Amino acid sequence: MRKFRVTLARFAVDARGNIAITVALCAPLILYTLGLGIDYGMMTLQQRRLQELSDLGAIVAASDINHAAENLVTNFSQNGLNVAVRTANGYETKQGTSQLSEADLKTFDAVANLVPGTYLADTATALGSRFSPGTQPYDAAKVELSQKAELTFAAVFAAAPTLNATGTASASKLVAFSVGSRLASLNDGVLNALLGSLLGTTLSLKVGDYTALAAANVELLSFLDTLATDLKLTAGSYDDVLATEISYPRLLTTLKKTSGLTSTVTKSLDTIEKALGTKQVKLKLEDLLNLGPTGERLVGSGSHLSVDASVMDVLSAAAIAANQQKQVAVNLNAAVPGLAATKLTLAIGEPPKEMASNMVGTTGAVVRTAQVRLAIEVNVLGISSIAGIKLRVPLYVEVAYAEARLASVSCLGANAQNANVGIDVVPGVAELDLGDVDTNAFANFGSKPRVSRAKIIDAPLLSVSALAEVNVTNQTKTRLTFQPQDIAAKTIKNVSTRDTLTSTVATLLGNTDVQVTILGLGIGLPKSIIQGAVADTLTGLTKPLDELLFNILTLLGIKIGEADVRVTDVRCQQSVLVQ
Repeated sequence: MRKFRVTLARFAVDARGNIAITVALCAPLILYTLGLGIDYGMMTLQQRRLQELSDLGAIVAASDINHAAENLVTNFSQNGLNVAVRTANGYETKQGTSQLSEADLKTFDAVANLVPGTYLADTATALGSRFSPGTQPYDAAKVELSQKAELTFAAVFAAAPTLNATGTASASKLVAFSVGSRLASLNDGVLNALLGSLLGTTLSLKVGDYTALAAANVELLSFLDTLATDLKLTAGSYDDVLATEISYPRLLTTLKKTSGLTSTVTKSLDTIEKALGTKQVKLKLEDLLNLGPTGERLVGSGSHLSVDASVMDVLSAAAIAANQQKQVAVNLNAAVPGLAATKLTLAIGEPPKEMASNMVGTTGAVVRTAQVRLAIEVNVLGISSIAGIKLRVPLYVEVAYAEARLASVSCLGANAQNANVGIDVVPGVAELDLGDVDTNAFANFGSKPRVSRAKIIDAPLLSVSALAEVNVTNQTKTRLTFQPQDIAAKTIKNVSTRDTLTSTVATLLGNTDVQVTILGLGIGLPKSIIQGAVADTLTGLTKPLDELLFNILTLLGIKIGEADVRVTDVRCQQSVLVQ
């Protein structure tokens, strides 16, 4: 017994082999930890692979929505996975569409859930809200892929978790659209005076010339290809061409090379070029033309995108871009029948954002007309029943821009041009005043010039003053939808306020507050001969003033209270991952 006690005591104090014993005791924990690390690393790789497959699957599905399920099965199979794709009609497999039980699904490597919908690529919309599942027409797809994790060591004591990955893809969409006004009821005297003043020369085109220029279309990408050749910039991008300073005569020379122009258009361009003479009015096309993502393409590779503008659009927008003073004064004389000694002062605050018919962009892109201020002073000799009296009528017009915003593009499949396009439009609003305004304050668009009561008759024994104001207001956007047939036909759709320009001018002149002073004594004569004669004369000015304003604003691509919008082309291109 004593020997046993001695042996036990010796064993208790003997430290030899402690490490081996500790290692032996901890070995299971160490192996368990190493096993978890290996399994976690393998699951991380598996999750990454699953995400790659779901992203690729979403791109495949979005590229052909009508056959998305079949294409997904084929794609996953080519990547080494036997996958069942869940659709609204059941499960798509290599054997076709069928109904599968939970037990059946366990025989597959993974299960994919296909969710078709639409995608709105608009930065104004929260990222998580851009995909609308189940909304037709489908132009996007979400693919949710689930797969059991592959465990090696942890499978002994734990069930394998399910890994999930989601990818969303949509067709890349590009639209060419415009906002502006159609040309009609042209007055060559007004257009010659205004366009000539913008270019610093004198023009003598006829109504037929302007009508021909408005009717002639130029395909802008082809125009830029020709211009790049003329400038020896064929190795650059479209944006490089746009950033190059050119002269207005160079613009005219290249325009004349456009195919399909009539002899009238060519002669009109020659007339403008001759009128400029040696004047080298300079401009950069980037000030009036934005090609969006297409601008990054090399010259000559415009993907045949149809970006159209009328020759008149090009000429007027380029003239505005070339006029750096942004304010012109023009004496129209008797350019408009019924008006005499007409003087116009024009100020351009914000120039047009993109020329009419040329905006190329994705959802959220905006094109708008110019923001302008006009002061017009006309004189009329012999008012109504009071012969020999000169009537002076000063008008002030402030026009905010009309705006068109690309709101939605839904690709319908079949081909790159088969799509529905939604445009949100706000027509240009305006304020028209009858009264005097300080044109020196025009340039400051940060504040509104004060309009004061104007003397419209200032004779030795008779003084008549007047003041009036009318507003065309409409801040509510209207959604215009363009179907494939509308886009193919380049159909123009219109949005207008309750008042058109003519009715606005009539309202302004009809509501004028007229005050009459005879021999220095103020008297109110609502039914007097003088007031009646003034009212009759102002009413008679409605048509000529309407014509004058219409032609001035037409050259600037503006129509008060109205907006004409058209989509000239759309491209649903290769699908891209969006979420």
